[in-house]
Amino acid sequence: MSDTVPGPGALAGQGGSAAAGAGRRDPAAVILDGLGERREGPRIEVQLPCTVFIGSHVHDGMLRDVSAGGGMVHGVRGMLAGDQVRLRLARFADHMFQAQVRGVSLLGVHLAVRAGAEQARWREAIGDLLPDDGAEAAR
Repeated sequence: MSDTVPGPGALAGQGGSAAAGAGRRDPAAVILDGLGERREGPRIEVQLPCTVFIGSHVHDGMLRDVSAGGGMVHGVRGMLAGDQVRLRLARFADHMFQAQVRGVSLLGVHLAVRAGAEQARWREAIGDLLPDDGAEAAR
């Protein structure tokens, strides 16, 4: 089984010019390439402890990346796209963010924080992690 990815326009089993000589690729990079960029702002890698509340179930996890619209949680199982969850960051423990599961991958659970006042509070909580131009563009 190969973990290489054909280049753009290449048929499965035929490496395109981008894949020629590239050899094996990191599985995480392959998954990220497949996800594409869906966020308004840049993804910033972090390692922030968090707690995810799914109904009456409580799970500790690790927030692995953040953006102006949400983040990716690692270490929490049992969620499906469309699930409504509450997220509490250890660094911002006085508020639980309402979020929706946008997708689940081998990298983690991709969450979108609700728009409006909830998203404004999210941006306030993670603002020091985002680049200055990303914070301005999100406003």
